[in-house]
Amino acid sequence: MTGNFFENKKYNKPILESENFLVIPSLGSLVEGWLLIVPKKFYLNFSQLPEPDFQELEILFSRLGEYFLPIFQKDQFVVFEHGPTLENSVAGCGVDYAHLHWIPIHFDLLKGVNTFLNLDYIWQVIPSLKGIGDNNLNNEDYLYLRDQKGVHHLTCQKEIPSQTFRKVIAHYLNTPESFDWKLNFGMENIQSVYDKLKSQEQ
Repeated sequence: MTGNFFENKKYNKPILESENFLVIPSLGSLVEGWLLIVPKKFYLNFSQLPEPDFQELEILFSRLGEYFLPIFQKDQFVVFEHGPTLENSVAGCGVDYAHLHWIPIHFDLLKGVNTFLNLDYIWQVIPSLKGIGDNNLNNEDYLYLRDQKGVHHLTCQKEIPSQTFRKVIAHYLNTPESFDWKLNFGMENIQSVYDKLKSQEQ
């Protein structure tokens, strides 16, 4: 399935916009404040972005942290991508359109990948999100994580299970069965984003 983030649906109403990106609440939100950063132009993954867009993303991360963390009474966030290098890849979680997850959580996702999913991946530290494209992916899918300290992590694998980081977060929440965004839409968490933004404007 090729995802379309620009259909006229309630959960696709942008809450923030920059020149090349839109920010929308995430369908399948397991926690309040789960957002997606979506390019306005089509890319399969974030390794394909032109170099100037990465500078824009760093500014966007700062804006999200400064504005949205206080709204959701959080002090930390992570950013991650399930990065498919081919369409219809299992790693893409059923959406063949680049998107980053921005989530205000304190969970250690790298530790959780091993602890909960028994995946003993080797992670390399890269200097920035742009570092994904600087690596030779060799048509391997990847997982990217910007952790709570702002450190960027990357692993490339021939096979990556669908919704890997979502499964880890669901385990940390003690609801492992709730990981699948296609079955659990998280509409209450989506609505809370719009409600809190509206209350900020009043």
